[in-house]
Amino acid sequence: MPLGECSNQHMYNKDKYGETCPICGQEAKKTEEDEKSAEETAAALKVPEDKYVCGWLVCIEGINKGRSYQIYPGKNFVGSGDDMDIQILGDNKVDLYRHAVLAFDGKTLKTTLLPGESVGLVYLENNALYEPKALDAFMHIEIGKSAFLFVPFCGEQFNWNQ
Repeated sequence: MPLGECSNQHMYNKDKYGETCPICGQEAKKTEEDEKSAEETAAALKVPEDKYVCGWLVCIEGINKGRSYQIYPGKNFVGSGDDMDIQILGDNKVDLYRHAVLAFDGKTLKTTLLPGESVGLVYLENNALYEPKALDAFMHIEIGKSAFLFVPFCGEQFNWNQ
């Protein structure tokens, strides 16, 4: 896995995210011969609509304590594999693929937590999740050995369609 580093010193998987840091949106550090024109830089920094942040999953317990994971419109697959939308590394109890799904619906402005397709369970407010549940702000989610809080961004106060 080739690592990229942006000017804010965030490290990330370049195979998955290319030259744009998934945390802050800055481009990877470049050498002088890699310099781009202002137009090329602006085009590279433009965030596509399907990557507008709708909320966050914030780790409050576990190896990733203090780290946040962005939630985008549509389905966000959660797991430890490189092709997961929300990749939780370091917790060996998080399954590689589709341990859970966080889905933001742009019409209802609600985020829903769904159980994944893996053998690992997901807990919402200390109860095993077997069917989709709408999330409210600061609900407690457990995936593997990690605990998270859901922090919404889009809703009645703000949404990208306004």
